[in-house]
Order: sequence, then structure tokens, then C-alpha cells
Amino acid sequence: MSETGPRLLAAGFDVRVPALSRKKASPSLRLFAESASTSAASANQLANVRWSAVFGDVELTAEEISRLAREARPLVRSGGKWVAVDKADLKAAADALEERANSRQMTGAEMLRFALGLDGSPLSGGVSVGGNTWASNLLKNAAAVSAAEVGTPDGFIGELRSYQAEAVAWLGFLNASGLGGCLALDMGLGKTPTMLAYLALTAGDGPSLVVAPPAVVGNWAAEARKFVPHLKVHVHHGANRMDSAGLARRAASADVVITTYGTAVRDVEAIEKIEWQRLVLDEAQAIKNPANDTSQQLRRISAKTKVALTGTPIENGLGDLWSILDFTNPGLVGPRPRFIAGLSQEATNSKDGAEDAMRALNGILVFRRTKSEPAIAAELPDRIDELDRCSMTAEQIGLYQAVLDKLITGNSLELGEEPRKGQVLAAITALKQICNHPAAYQEDDRPLAGRSGKLSRLEEIVDAVFAAGERVLIFTHFAQWGVKLAEHLAKRTNTPVSCYHGGLTRIARDQIIDEFQHRDGAGALVLSLKAGGTGLNLTAASHVVLYDRWWNPAVEDQARDRAWRIGQTKTVISHRLICPGTIDERVEEVVMGKRRIAEMVMPKSSSLADLDADQLRVALGIRPDQILTEEMMEQDGEPQVMEDLELEVAQ
Repeated sequence: MSETGPRLLAAGFDVRVPALSRKKASPSLRLFAESASTSAASANQLANVRWSAVFGDVELTAEEISRLAREARPLVRSGGKWVAVDKADLKAAADALEERANSRQMTGAEMLRFALGLDGSPLSGGVSVGGNTWASNLLKNAAAVSAAEVGTPDGFIGELRSYQAEAVAWLGFLNASGLGGCLALDMGLGKTPTMLAYLALTAGDGPSLVVAPPAVVGNWAAEARKFVPHLKVHVHHGANRMDSAGLARRAASADVVITTYGTAVRDVEAIEKIEWQRLVLDEAQAIKNPANDTSQQLRRISAKTKVALTGTPIENGLGDLWSILDFTNPGLVGPRPRFIAGLSQEATNSKDGAEDAMRALNGILVFRRTKSEPAIAAELPDRIDELDRCSMTAEQIGLYQAVLDKLITGNSLELGEEPRKGQVLAAITALKQICNHPAAYQEDDRPLAGRSGKLSRLEEIVDAVFAAGERVLIFTHFAQWGVKLAEHLAKRTNTPVSCYHGGLTRIARDQIIDEFQHRDGAGALVLSLKAGGTGLNLTAASHVVLYDRWWNPAVEDQARDRAWRIGQTKTVISHRLICPGTIDERVEEVVMGKRRIAEMVMPKSSSLADLDADQLRVALGIRPDQILTEEMMEQDGEPQVMEDLELEVAQ
């Protein structure tokens, strides 16, 4: 039937035999539970189980496999069809069943680990779970969610992309199942609005706690105002934040409380007393080390559902993913060594090894989508523009205020119009440098890390880009600061990072571009806005960071278009970094054209040089209600908007 039959057919004979499946059946194990409770608690309850082996559509017991092995028959009959069975596969199945002969009881969590491949399988087809068990029902429900049609939930202003709507449905599945999970949308695919859409869907059933790095706390608050303005959002952060009793009262009336990792650890005794419905960790790679203090303290916070958000769930290895999933579902995914060993069978040395490892978990404990998926790429625009609001450190605020005070109270007020104009322009430049980093304003020999909110956010972006094996362009208006930035990133990533600026020879600049375009793997390149803003083709990069802002939007567009141009095959993600409540935000408002000069509090003024001291404070000073710092709590409310500045000042 399997050898002679095809040869006779080829020779012209009429051969009549029972239907034969010519494709070799892949062997797998089947775990069947006779009865089990289907409640969420049954994840830890025991159920009676029995094992069998499956070859295609044929299910065989240990006794049947033993008999077939003795007879050395190459075919097994099932439902009128003959299935070819490999002798080596029969022996492997027999050994696997013999090894599990005494495993007659198992918890729902153990069954789920087998079904997901976390506990490994000696057979290539893995393990399937049957019967009316917690694990099998969980898998069925997850499959139903992935097959259901979903849309943008009520209360969300805007329209979710299809994969974002699917993610919202998956979050609902987690909540209904009493599980936690990892929302692992690739960078630029919109994790924050996706999570906010789900929080809007569940508003009213209790408070949710969002823990995020300081650099993105402002983004969470701003995105909430933009997409879900009806939600009651409170930011718990800074020296003036509420005490334990005040936080408890505020949480009782809030839909979402946003805090930082540092604040959550410091206030964990107050936070753990509150009954949270959801605990959301943004940039969850912060807990990839389960032994560090942050991970340990955050485990004290209980919630019905715990969700980790990250674009890089496997940043350094499978241990990162275990740390995240064990946090969101304590004990469910088993011991770390077994988890890593189980998924290592999928995570080969190939380029997509990490993604292969997550495939079995996708849609159950992990929701993973990447820009490289054809269906996702077809749905994305050619370019995604993001505005990142960055915190200010105490050092930055002190320097900023000192420059402003000197401008307002100094002798410049007594000078004529032309010198005064120069003083104002010099102050604007200094304030922009301080927003970048204290070391961009005045030279010092201190390390750069930890002194600037913008730098912290840039480090997060670069880490994510490198983890994805991609490349990023970083533009700054200040060439000397660009050199410092390149040196800092080179040390941090252990990768050569150059700064392209006008002080280099043409040969040196051409060499930098050639090396960046043709290097293998991840990379970063810092460019001065003036030297690198035009004439270059840098399509090897799919990420652009505008570290500081320039008054003319066309200049920024030209810089961004170094990557977003003909020849680019990926979606380009452009990040604009600003410090809210500062000169940075004034530039952003000018670029966006939100207001005209007539709306300014200077009815008789024609330029910044004509403003008095109070008007200068309004024009250039810090807005306390908008500033984001490690020490100051962000207040609710819409920001005031400054008008367009005179072209002579912009220049």
C-alpha cells in the first residue's frame, strides 16, 4: 500500500486499496481529565487524568502502542483510513506513556503548562488537553476570543486598529479567567491607548493602578485626557503626594491611579492596603530581575488582574519572560529552569527564535504583535509620530529657574532694545539646553545618567530599539551635546555610536554614514540638526528621535525624512521629546500653530524683547501645573497654551 502500490499506479495498473494518508503522522501526547471544577480556583485543584498517544486522527493507549511495536506494522487503521506510523515514533510514544504511567492526578496549572509546552514533551506534536478541565476550557475560551469580531469600545475617543481591538478583547478574557498576562505589542503599535481603551471599558468596577517609569508618567496622563477624558485619573507622585489615608480616599473615587516604580516601592505599605482591580506595569522589563527590590516590593500589591506592558518581553533571554509571567500569575508557569528549558526547544539560534518561543503563549498568557507581521504592517501608516513628555530632575529645575531669574532681575532690563533682545535669545538657548541635560548647558565631569528626564526616556527608546535588532537616528540642535550623547550611548549599549556634525571632514562624515547604513544588527547614530537634516539617505534606521525641538517644523520634517524616504521598507517611528511646562512646550506650541501672537498677555508688544518682567515669566517660565518631576506631583487640568513667537525671535 505504501511502496508497491504507487509504483503499480505509475506503471498503469488499476490499484484498489483502502484510503491511505500518505503524510507521516506527527506523534503527540493527549492528556484527558475525567472531571474537574471549572472555577478559577481549579487552577490549583487536582483532577484524575489519563494519558494516550495520538498519530494523526488515531488515538492509542499504551497497550495498543506496545502491541503495534511488537508486530512492527507500518500502518494503523482509523475510520476506514490507514495511517503510516514510524517505528521510532512508536517507541518514543511508548516510552513517554510508560514514564507517565503513575501520573494519574494533576492540577489545572500543571495541565496548562503541558498544553503550552512549558513542561516540554518528548514527542514532536507536543501535548493536547482534553475533557472538561479548567485548562481545556481556558484554551477553548482563548480560541473563541481570537476568532470573535471586535471593535472600538464605547467611551474611547478615536478608533483602535484591529490588533488593538483584539488586544482589548484578550484583556477581557484575562479578567474573566482570573489570569494576568503580558501585552507585548511592538514599539509604536500603541500599548498605552490599547490599555486605556480597556480601562474605559471596565470603568466603575474599582480602581486600577498603573506603575510606569517617570519618563512616561506624563504620557499616561496626557493620553488619558486625549482618549478617555471621562475617566477619573490621579497621578500619585512627588514630594507633595498624598499620605496613606489620602491616597486610599482618592483611589476609592478614581478610575485610574498613575505612579512611578520608585514611588510605588516607597509607598508600597499604603498601596498594598487598597483593593485594586487591575495592576498595570508599563515598560515591564523593569521587573526582569525577580530578585531585585522593585520586583519583590511590587509583588506585595494584590489585584484581580495583573498586566505587564512591554515591547521587548525577551530582552536578554527567556528568563525575562518568566519573570514577567510569574509576576502576573504567581506560580502558574512553574519553576524558572523548567520554563526556560521548555521554551528553549522553540527558541533556536535563528533570527526569530524568541518569537517562536512565545508562539504557544500568544493569545493566552501573552498577546504579541510585531511590525514585521504582514497583516500588521499592512494596517500601519508609513510613519508613526509620537510626542513623549519627559520629566525634569531637581537639578534641571534649579538651573532653569536660575537662568530665568537672571534674565528678569539682571541689568539687562536697563539696556537698550538690541542688547535686551540678545539677552532674551541667549536665555532661550540656555533654557533649551537645560531641558536637554544640565551637562548640555554647562560643562562638568559628572556622569550623564539619572540627571535628565529626556535622557532617561531616550535610554528607554534605545534599549527597546536594540532589543528588536533595529536602528535609530537621534537629532539634536547642539553639536557638542550630540558628541557627549553619542559617547554615553556607546558606553551604555557597548556598541560604537558616532555623532555626525558639521565640524567633521567630508571623508569622516561619509564614512560614518556608510558604516551606519551597512552595519549588521542594532545601531544608533546621533546627528546635529543642521548638518544631518538634509541630503542624507539613512533608510537603515526605522526610528527617529528629535531630542530637542526647533521653531521651524520644516527643519524637523527634513531631519525625520532622513529615514522616512524612498527605499524605506519599514514603518518609521518618530519620537519628539519635550519637557512639559517649559520652553520645550512653547516650541511645540509654535510648531503646532495652536495660538497667534494676538492671544498673548502682551497687548502692546511685538516681540519677546518688549516684554516686562511679569510677561517674561509667563512666556519663558516654568508652569508648575504642567511640570513633571521626580519631586513634584503633576496636577490635573488642561495646559495653558502660549502663542506663536515672532519670526525674528525664532531665528
